[in-house]
Amino acid sequence: MSNNRIDHILAHFDRTSEQFFSKDEFRAKLRSGKKLRIKYGVDVTAPTLHIGHAVNLWLMRYLQSLGHKVVFLIGDFTTRIGDPDGRLDTRPVIPRAEIDRNAEEFIQQAKMVLRFDDPELIEIRRNSEWYDKMGMDEFLTLTSMVTHARLISRDMFQLRIDSGREIYMHEILYPVLQGYDSVMVESDVTIIGTDQLFNEMMGRFFQEKFDKKPQTIITTKITQGIDNKHKQSKSLGNYIGLAHSPRDKFGRVMSIPDALIEEYFRVYTDVPLEEIDRMADQIKHSPRESKIKLAYAIVGRYHGHEAAVAERDWFEKTVSKGLVPDDIPTLALVQPRHELLDIVAQARPDKSKSDSRRLIKQGGVDINGIKHTDPDAELIFKTNDVLKVGKRNWFRIEVVKLNELETEKLWMRPMRVEDVDLIQKYLPDWEIVKYLSHPGLSLKAAVDVAREVFRRVILQPEPKDEWIWKIQHKDAPDKIIGVAHLRRDSAQGSENIWLDPQFRTPELMEQALHAVNEHAFSQLGFSDVVFKKAFAHAAAPQDLDALRRRFMSMDATFRNRDTPEGIWGFTKEEWERQKEWFLKNRPEAALQPRAVNKRRKSARLDAHLDAIEDIVEDALEDRAEDREEAMEQKKQEREASFAMKMAADKHAAELKQEEERRAAEIKAAEAKGETLKAEAAKAKPPKLPKVKKLISHPFLLGGTKPTPGKK
Repeated sequence: MSNNRIDHILAHFDRTSEQFFSKDEFRAKLRSGKKLRIKYGVDVTAPTLHIGHAVNLWLMRYLQSLGHKVVFLIGDFTTRIGDPDGRLDTRPVIPRAEIDRNAEEFIQQAKMVLRFDDPELIEIRRNSEWYDKMGMDEFLTLTSMVTHARLISRDMFQLRIDSGREIYMHEILYPVLQGYDSVMVESDVTIIGTDQLFNEMMGRFFQEKFDKKPQTIITTKITQGIDNKHKQSKSLGNYIGLAHSPRDKFGRVMSIPDALIEEYFRVYTDVPLEEIDRMADQIKHSPRESKIKLAYAIVGRYHGHEAAVAERDWFEKTVSKGLVPDDIPTLALVQPRHELLDIVAQARPDKSKSDSRRLIKQGGVDINGIKHTDPDAELIFKTNDVLKVGKRNWFRIEVVKLNELETEKLWMRPMRVEDVDLIQKYLPDWEIVKYLSHPGLSLKAAVDVAREVFRRVILQPEPKDEWIWKIQHKDAPDKIIGVAHLRRDSAQGSENIWLDPQFRTPELMEQALHAVNEHAFSQLGFSDVVFKKAFAHAAAPQDLDALRRRFMSMDATFRNRDTPEGIWGFTKEEWERQKEWFLKNRPEAALQPRAVNKRRKSARLDAHLDAIEDIVEDALEDRAEDREEAMEQKKQEREASFAMKMAADKHAAELKQEEERRAAEIKAAEAKGETLKAEAAKAKPPKLPKVKKLISHPFLLGGTKPTPGKK
């Protein structure tokens, strides 16, 4: 290959690459004309690729266009270990089945960039191919080539050491395994992010140990995520994923800060650099228009020109002009009255309730163009209301008539909480109370129990185990004339339908029973093995004549179906009695009162046992939740205590250093004083001049006489 061609290739790499180890080696490999093997190793812990990862993929795709081969290495063995990757905590072990699923998702996303259609350009490998077969002696030979000091020098290990956290041996050995991968796949080049530099340098190290030419390592530029605070991360939600739809990609690009526009153009698009330079003034003065061009370029790169045009038009129509899109999804509501927080949480199942509450308070939710900022507000929704959540998510509300029943003369609609008080106007309290409460309770206590049972059933989420309908006559739709009750568990009385005596005719009773029976068939079905016996959903008649009448009122397609579990709408005991009646053909037969009373007592006992079992299960669940909360609180307390201890230890260390510094200063001052004192002691005192003795003049007062013989 000519030097000009090589310079052209390197210029292409310079746009998104950061470092070469080394560029001269890469030049030599290109000049040789050899078909290069480009290693692309993936840890399939989480199958999410974003456009940051795709920077490496596009460079590999460029090399594929030159005839070189990408070795797509699935780290299924090393994923079980988990690369620390800058974490202060040990990563959890991933099951093999999940690894296989993640690997397949990785490949599907990588196909958006790499060519997988030509075996001359792609080779898929798994490092379990050699590690599952590696013996202990071979592994020890491998580890003997590298020192502990070299491995422990990795920056994330140093962070753990500084913070007093454990480092496990399998984590220390991870770079050894990833490095040896380069030997096994005969890697010539690998293109990575800077976080993998240590591991791939280990690959060069092992290749040299095995007398192979070391791979060229090319690191690529890493930009901030769409929040301009952290690098792109699925956990932070600040990324643009390859698996995101064209609409999501377009919208996420439009949300980036203005400061990222030019950098995203250079790193994440194939727009010529000269054109980007010419756009500098527009980026500065018209950032919104520049973002639209950027979003168009990114969507077009992954999904094609037509998708990019469609998303640009959609964005300008909906977001810019404030119009509601035509193709928004439907959000089905079982009943019209809901708290706003519950509806927003239903529209955003992947978000927490606290996040939805925060979005509402920040003004991110409106209904029919009107903002609502109270998460606890109870609203009444209508079909075709438009709910907008965030900047780009619309939902068309549909209040579905779920579980509504209709006969020739009756409407049977699911009861609402506010209907509980109304039924007392039309039904004697004791009929419902006797059915729903426990025997022996006072009337007041029984009424409270019954009201609570109604409330619990009404508020039960779908799929329900129990239903309560209010019965209304079509001639008087504003009046509740009765109540129907259907449940899975067991019978607690001889009748599950109550009608106002004014309307209690055989015809209306038959219509109501028939509707409830059909609902039981459609909701539960014959093949549901959860129900080990047939339950009294609609009736538990006292005599075979009533049993026959109700059975014969059912549709023939239901009546003739056979099942060992019995017919829905009757207890299994009633089913056995029904078979007995058909065999003997004695419609006049009836149970004796004693047998009936015994059956009723047995049913009540079963019901009480079921209730006690439910109470015990609820208590155990509450206890488990309390235990989990206590463990979580203890965990938080331990972490807080650890943080306080670390802070206290740090403060104590700083105080100790300060005391030692002061003590050292005092000691140095004392030593200096002692030195000066010693030097002063060694020095000789100065010699004083001799004082001449004064002799007084003889003529002065007090003078002495002159010495004889001397003048």
